[in-house]
Amino acid sequence: MRTAPTPADEIQRLQVLLESGLLDSAPEENFNALVRSLASITGCPIALLTLVDSGRQWFKAAHGIEVKETPRDIAFCAHTILQDGLFEITDARSDTRFADNPLVTGRPQIRFYAGAPLTIEGRRLGTLCVIDNQSRQLSADHTKLLFSLAQVASALIDSRRHLLLLKHERERMSDFARASGDWMWEVDADFRCTWISDSFETITHIPAHQVIGVVLADAPLLDAQGDVLPGATFWQLLRKQRAFVRVTTLRETPRGPMRVSRSAVPRFDSQGRFAGFRGTARDISESIRIHKQLASQDTLLRQLSAQVPGIIYQYHQRPDGFGRYQYVSDAVRAILGVDPPNDPQYQRYTEESLPYRMVHPQDKQKYLDSLRTASQTLEPWFCEYRLILADGRIRWMETRATALRQIDGSLLWHGFATDITERKQIELALREAQERFELACEAGGIGLMRLDVGTGLLHLDRRACIEHGLALAETYLSTKAWLSHIHPEDRSAVEKAAWHAFKSGQTLDVRFRVTWPDGRVVTLEVVARGTYLMDGQAAGMSGTCRDVSETVHNELLQREKEAAERANRAKSEFLSRVSHELRTPLNGILGFAQLMQLDRTQPLQGDQQRRLESVLRAGRHLLDLINEVLDLSRIESEDFSLQLQSVNLAESVNTCLNLVQPLADGSAVQLPTAALPVCTVQADPRALEQVLMNLLSNAIKYNRPHGTVHISQHEENNQVVLSIRDEGLGLSTEQQAALFQPFNRLGAERTRIEGSGLGLVISRDLMRAMGGMLTVQSQLGQGAVFSLVLPLASNTAPGEAVAATSAERPVPAEACGKRCVLYIEDEPINVMLMEEIFRRQPGWTLLVATDGQQGLQLARKHQPDLLLIDMNLPDMNGLELLHQLRTDATTQQLRCVVLSADALPDQVSAALAAGFSDYWTKPIDVPLVLERLSRCLN
Repeated sequence: MRTAPTPADEIQRLQVLLESGLLDSAPEENFNALVRSLASITGCPIALLTLVDSGRQWFKAAHGIEVKETPRDIAFCAHTILQDGLFEITDARSDTRFADNPLVTGRPQIRFYAGAPLTIEGRRLGTLCVIDNQSRQLSADHTKLLFSLAQVASALIDSRRHLLLLKHERERMSDFARASGDWMWEVDADFRCTWISDSFETITHIPAHQVIGVVLADAPLLDAQGDVLPGATFWQLLRKQRAFVRVTTLRETPRGPMRVSRSAVPRFDSQGRFAGFRGTARDISESIRIHKQLASQDTLLRQLSAQVPGIIYQYHQRPDGFGRYQYVSDAVRAILGVDPPNDPQYQRYTEESLPYRMVHPQDKQKYLDSLRTASQTLEPWFCEYRLILADGRIRWMETRATALRQIDGSLLWHGFATDITERKQIELALREAQERFELACEAGGIGLMRLDVGTGLLHLDRRACIEHGLALAETYLSTKAWLSHIHPEDRSAVEKAAWHAFKSGQTLDVRFRVTWPDGRVVTLEVVARGTYLMDGQAAGMSGTCRDVSETVHNELLQREKEAAERANRAKSEFLSRVSHELRTPLNGILGFAQLMQLDRTQPLQGDQQRRLESVLRAGRHLLDLINEVLDLSRIESEDFSLQLQSVNLAESVNTCLNLVQPLADGSAVQLPTAALPVCTVQADPRALEQVLMNLLSNAIKYNRPHGTVHISQHEENNQVVLSIRDEGLGLSTEQQAALFQPFNRLGAERTRIEGSGLGLVISRDLMRAMGGMLTVQSQLGQGAVFSLVLPLASNTAPGEAVAATSAERPVPAEACGKRCVLYIEDEPINVMLMEEIFRRQPGWTLLVATDGQQGLQLARKHQPDLLLIDMNLPDMNGLELLHQLRTDATTQQLRCVVLSADALPDQVSAALAAGFSDYWTKPIDVPLVLERLSRCLN
């Protein structure tokens, strides 16, 4: 037996029962036939199909009894719905639970009862039962029959329930459509209207038969204000075969032009072919008109409120004391340091309004008392109080507001709050002694100035005299004499500004230069306002002056700094763009050239092979130059992104020697073979390798024919000095002085030796970034020695050093078996190159997509072993495409690698952080790409 149901279980059971629609419904023959059959087969005089609600059991079908229901508290079926199986009472008179039950002691004098629960979605709604006035027990066959018929009855009830729910849902949707003023429509794959709801004709005054079978008219799309979106049409949207929401177009109707908002979803047949659209439409012409009107009114209100020197607000206060702001003018941003009502802190109802939370603790009681009084009497509310802003500043505020009582008892406040800090400060200042005020001005380096209209004299206190370069404690000057102290270039502007401020009553705020007796030029700032008599006549002007020379100098430096930063950003963006644009054609040049070089079936011969090698050499030289320019730009902006760690210096040197061996062989230069002693330094592995490659390649290129490169190493002062010496012509003192200037090759540009003049500049800055340095020693005719100085790594146990590179063993392509790669790239030349590469790998299949959407479709369909993704696609970038792949359960586990001409470190870092497995840059190295592909596909 199950435990008694919880209240929540009972509520859900009754909900399912109500959804069936059977309670108190008319008799139905299918249910009546079922209970007659059950009674006949079991030989029981009474058979019932009951439904149990909260207070009764009601008989939907009954055989052998006339009553329609019984109370639940005496019903046998109330026990049955608590059972998982058959509930059977063989002799109710001998069962203590039912011996005194009115249904046992009275009619129908139940002696035997057997019932099976009617279950729908795990909820027991009632029973199918048999009753006899004689003691008995059901046979196994009759028990099985009872359960089978109970399942049939449950299925009939559930089917009826779903039909009723479906009917209600249809009625609800129809009512929603009519209530919302929408009409519904359906078109086939050719956008021909196949059905439209009745409300269409009511709304548009166009008979439905005029549009049935007619292709939807194309029309430009409109924005939220009802204006045409250039270049966007309705047919363009439909051809995408994707769902869309609230797309607005213009339609001509007998009522005139109508702006129609459409939403629709695509339909597909059982084979997945596009079959058309189903959607809704709504006339939003009036909504757009009202929206424009409200927007215009809102703009006007904000323009007007912006001219008010304070905060205009509307506040709704509920009877429970909670409230929220319905409108706050933009001035709240400048005064309180918070945003207007679109800020979430205004939108929710709270017990304490925003200003109250900021009220100074000493003023909170006064604030609350005055507000309560105004709320009760509905008299205008007036209060002066202090606020503590988020940055700790204290501001004096004055609020005036009136309240209107609403029907629900709430209050709608209309108020105005203004910052009276300045006024309060003046009031407090007037209470201070003049001496204290002057001392404060003295301490702040502020001079006081006062003009008397009656005498025409300008009074300067001691500090003002000092600021003007006057060797006086204080003095009176005529305005003409005062103007004579101002720099001639500033004099006219100051005179005009002072005259305008005096006449208009505005504040005079000017800066001008004065020349002190010792020749120094100082910039002063004067802020003054007019003073007026009781009758409004001007009495003079009072103000302050202070030396702002340092401020002006700092502002100039700041502007120059910002200009330099803008120029640097522009340069970086330019270099990034140039790099991308150069790498794309280089990818085709170098890629196809490498394929020709690797072609074993049709190899080039003689001069053609040499010419091809020249193309590769020139292309790689151009690529090196591009990389070095980007490295220089990155280093100049201090964007090193280095990760210092313990590095085995000997392994790093050996790795680089192996890499430059082909260059040495081509130049007939001997490289050292003796191993260096094991030494661990603190460095970035990749940066260290870049520096070593630059120095070793230089030692080869600038060596004498059949010369030798010498490498030595020693430790001193907890540092390691690694020296690389060549046997070339050496450097003069003048050449050494210009050695680390970008693009300065010291005359080598007139030789056939390749280079850019950037390698040493980059190497020096990388060494500095790793806490080391790069030095040079040379004499003409005796070669050159370049030395790396790096700090020794601390606390590194044997075997813990990290080599500069760790090349993995390549995986042969034939070991990968059948593999599929999806290449998402919109540049045809890049696609052709990749197809050529894959054509040489018979076990690999290459799929190509030219945009992100096509790539998503192919990825879902083919589940490729690897995706190569370009970062700049016509419809989305690589990061957006990866996000869609990762959010789709069918593609979220696919391995994705970037193959892009964007090569800046920030771009690489962003891609790896987003979830790409690797980042390969263009132009590609064909053997390296084949090795990486083999490793990925294995």
